[in-house]
Amino acid sequence: MLFAIAQYFSAGMSLILLRLFTNLQIKGLKNLQEVSKPFIVVTNHESHLDPQLTGVALLWRPSLFPLRYMTKNEFFRIPVFNLFIWLLGAFKAHRKQGIGRSLLTPIRILERGGAVIMFPEGRIIPERPHLGEGRRGAAILALSTRAALVPMSLHTPAGFSLVDFFFKRKTVVINIGSPFYLNNLDYPDLTDQFTYAATQVIMQKISDLYYQHGY
Repeated sequence: MLFAIAQYFSAGMSLILLRLFTNLQIKGLKNLQEVSKPFIVVTNHESHLDPQLTGVALLWRPSLFPLRYMTKNEFFRIPVFNLFIWLLGAFKAHRKQGIGRSLLTPIRILERGGAVIMFPEGRIIPERPHLGEGRRGAAILALSTRAALVPMSLHTPAGFSLVDFFFKRKTVVINIGSPFYLNNLDYPDLTDQFTYAATQVIMQKISDLYYQHGY
């Protein structure tokens, strides 16, 4: 409950600021009607604002909160900031400790009926328009837990700064796709072959949304 309240309030404040200072466009809101827990949001990664933008996208379905997402372990070493990001749903990525260790927390969240945000590219992609290569984490999560996947694309200007935000009224676009499932019959185990194929399906869903936007 604490996570849900903190995140919903934060997303609401973000929506107000985005409405005031940017040309915010949210597309595909009708697709949220089809979403139920557990689910995994899969989206491209353009900026550090992306977890908040994802929360803004889901404001119209309060029951879908709280949302959890991976972030660098190093951020949890910063006093006060670590509490802030924890309240906003962050958990440690445990990079370089193996994919099994990294996915342990999100698997538990999904098995308990929760929601997780995954950025399959695994890092911020600064080029526009460009998608990075997908990594297998989201596919493994979906196949392991049979959670729904909710594709999105997030669009912020390159080099988006506080000056841009407050004084230049840039365009920010969120595009929400229809939820879908990975059929375990098509991917009978978690070997590289099948999880790579499933990752390609996920990235194609994101790509279909992403390239609807003209930079």
